[in-house]
Amino acid sequence: MNKYIQDTHAHVLIWLEEAANMIRESFTEQLIIETKSNFSDLVTNMDKSVQDFFIQKIMEYYPTHQILGEESAEQFKDTNREHVWVIDPIDGTANFVKQQDHFCILISYYENDIGKLGYIYDVMNKNLYYAIENEGVFLNNSKLPAPPAISLQEGLVSIDVRNWYGKASLERLATDAFDIRYFGCGGIDSIHVITGKFAAFAASIAGPWDIAAQRIFAKELGLCVSKFDGSDVNYLKGGNWVISNKAAYEDLLTIVKEF
Repeated sequence: MNKYIQDTHAHVLIWLEEAANMIRESFTEQLIIETKSNFSDLVTNMDKSVQDFFIQKIMEYYPTHQILGEESAEQFKDTNREHVWVIDPIDGTANFVKQQDHFCILISYYENDIGKLGYIYDVMNKNLYYAIENEGVFLNNSKLPAPPAISLQEGLVSIDVRNWYGKASLERLATDAFDIRYFGCGGIDSIHVITGKFAAFAASIAGPWDIAAQRIFAKELGLCVSKFDGSDVNYLKGGNWVISNKAAYEDLLTIVKEF
């Protein structure tokens, strides 16, 4: 790991702990909750505060870097990809509001479109997963092995079920996979693929902040990441996508491509 990436990683670890403490402490306060695209698509004052915190820290240490954040996506100008951060301050906001669990912080850092650092912080369980290019994947500083190969027939598969109702592909997946699960937080669902608890996760609608960090994890662990048609996922565009171990990937694509 070069010195620049090492120093950047050290900064992010500190920022994540500060942000996680902010989130946990917010449960003693009154949240301000708003809706976005529909009644269950929520954003809170904490989403905005946490994102502002990360932006402030990045601008303090790296003032020339570009930032794409979920709560300020319209401000992102895709003019220079030398240094790009992608941030989801609270992935799974509905879970944050309704359960106070099963949500996470997602952050990634790219240089010239190459993923260098990716982070998924399971805030309530205090589990920090991170991926470093060419160094591997870690959970709380302990290196994780590549997950075992799990076929679709033998594996649990997570999908964003609300968007699949009434579709033949949902019925086929329910038949061909061992079973279906869904946490309602793409980061948490992805962790279960990264650690080998799920064979795959598929989302029909995702923003770049839902995908960018996981692409780095997948590369380090030999997992497959693509759009439903098998094409590359653009970390700045989003859309439909899957993360899967290799044993389940081809069978999964034959189903999700029909979505």
